Amino acid sequence: MINIKIKVNDANQRVDRFLQKLMPNAGKNFLMRMLREKKIKVNKKKCEPSYLLLEGDDVTIYFSDETFEKFSKGRREVFNKTKIEIVYEDENVIIVDKPAGLLCHVSNNLKEPNVVDGVINYLREKGEYNPRDEHSFVPAISNRLDRNTAGLVIAAKNANTLRTMNELIKNREIQKLYHAIVRGKMDFNGILKNSFEKNEKKNMVKVTKDGEKSMESVITTIKSASDFSLVKIELITGRTHQIRLQLKLLKHPIIGDNKYGDIGFNNSLNIKDKNHQRLVAGELVFPKLEGDLESLSDKSFKSKYLEELIDDYRSLTDE
Repeated sequence: MINIKIKVNDANQRVDRFLQKLMPNAGKNFLMRMLREKKIKVNKKKCEPSYLLLEGDDVTIYFSDETFEKFSKGRREVFNKTKIEIVYEDENVIIVDKPAGLLCHVSNNLKEPNVVDGVINYLREKGEYNPRDEHSFVPAISNRLDRNTAGLVIAAKNANTLRTMNELIKNREIQKLYHAIVRGKMDFNGILKNSFEKNEKKNMVKVTKDGEKSMESVITTIKSASDFSLVKIELITGRTHQIRLQLKLLKHPIIGDNKYGDIGFNNSLNIKDKNHQRLVAGELVFPKLEGDLESLSDKSFKSKYLEELIDDYRSLTDE
């Protein structure tokens, strides 16, 4: 028999989701059956899968230690010691400045550096996170960038902050501003909205007339020369490869983007690091906030890679 006392990071989530995080090797249907058969109880009573756990609740799991250990084995306790560059930190949030080439999340290759593992390792070294003390929560990020996109990534130190930050992003209350260097003399200023579908095998998206999902951006041309333009993009939605695809549709692909752009043209350019697109998540602007996130209220942050992008534009255009 296993007894678990619900802590603050476990609270305010459905019991079925808590159990799936706690025992990733136990199938969802099996866990639902254990709830129905009262092999798993909350506060010594049978409970529905949708029950929202409260801090202080007691979860009792009527499994042997060996069975519980077998079902829990998929939980990671060893993380890659990726070094991260921190732009801002308080008791709830870390804002990381990610270079191009670094993954946001862990890949199938567990040894490959990534932002999430870097945040976790940083917090472990500070003594602010110990995976053995947590039943379901792992520090996580709220916004994801492609491997070869540089810029600002928001990480949450606790479950409540993660939920709040995700909700702010979902409701478009955090302004996310990107900058890019694109091919050609561009003069587009306005809103671009498209329906799309994703090819999972190729990890690419394409525009369709009747796609179930849509992507929307506000695009502004900042500077324009004969062969290159510097543009700003504000995301309204946050779809996979959204900016890269929409700029391609305008016939101004991002420089260095070998998936949606022109590989031959990119290779001909006299720039370093030709394998990453010149796209930076350069600015984050937070709204008026209260409570735990009040320290972020009305604050804005800039990535150092934004200045590097502007330098690249000057180099390409001899400005």
